[in-house]
Amino acid sequence: MAAYVNRIENIRRLVDIENGHPRRVRHLHYVDPDENRTDEDFRKRYRFTRDGFTRILYFLRDDLPEPVNNRGNPVPPSLQLRIALRFYATGSFQIVAGDLLQISQSSVSKIVANVSRAVARKRGDFIQFPEGQAATAVQAKYYEIAEFPLVVGCVDGTHIPIQAPNLENREIYRCRKSFMSLNVQGISDANLQFINIVVRWPGSTHDARIFDNSLICTRFENNELTGLLLGDPGYPCRPFLMTPFRNPNGPAENSFNRAQRRTRSLVERMFGVWKRRFPCLKFGIRCKLTTTMAVIVATAVLHNIATDLREDDFPDENNEAEMEGIGDVDNAALHDVLGNAMRQTIVQRYFQ
Repeated sequence: MAAYVNRIENIRRLVDIENGHPRRVRHLHYVDPDENRTDEDFRKRYRFTRDGFTRILYFLRDDLPEPVNNRGNPVPPSLQLRIALRFYATGSFQIVAGDLLQISQSSVSKIVANVSRAVARKRGDFIQFPEGQAATAVQAKYYEIAEFPLVVGCVDGTHIPIQAPNLENREIYRCRKSFMSLNVQGISDANLQFINIVVRWPGSTHDARIFDNSLICTRFENNELTGLLLGDPGYPCRPFLMTPFRNPNGPAENSFNRAQRRTRSLVERMFGVWKRRFPCLKFGIRCKLTTTMAVIVATAVLHNIATDLREDDFPDENNEAEMEGIGDVDNAALHDVLGNAMRQTIVQRYFQ
């Protein structure tokens, strides 16, 4: 019994003896749950190496400040981040709470929400659309893949399963595969990093509608951005958005389609790497809708950080096919004259 009481006291708080009287220290002391884990075990549980974890914790130093007293049993920032990363790696509050000390599920839910919002607020630092010289460098790297010119990004949608929202119109979140989801638009650069993400549309929304209502589309239409985006046949062909020919006519258009598909595959690969690192995106996020959106943006930010830090990717342990966005229907009616003219110009100049 005495050993049990001592263990609880060590987990709960440090007791300091000063002038013969016990004194509570300023904040709780939690036992490090990973003190004896190997580096590989640590990476499997938190999806980052110890060095990567330390760097992320440093980025969040102003958003997850150290507690100044022990009122309410505050959880240290290091443990908060571990809880959030553990949730991203499993998608289950119960597993997180059982794996990391005896913290209630409601507390874990609040911690995941707070950490996700803190990371999501960093999106402007890590998810940036290339402009100027940066856009030129991206175009050069994309050209090396299949010699498709002027590409600054590839756009696509992917479905993230969610729990049914507590809304009257919840059925708009049911996608064509009959599960509740958010249709997330992502734009990838040549390094498989997010350069743009849109997380607010229900699963029944078509990819083309999401793009048409996005800030990126508006900026291209206003000539604020240069270069080309590549999309699948579900998108309309525009002067700044190249889609493949549905019925290619001749070897030049066939060459265009091959180069376009090979280059465009990078956004699908980015989604795959992202979901394998954070399986909650594949298996479903069971949170409030606002928290779910914050989790998706936060994992996109962390994906870019992992790529910058050259963290190893994770294998697909379940061999499940990626959930595709609604983008397999040809929007020929939406192709404008300038878009078709631009596509023909590229065919004649680069693929003849």
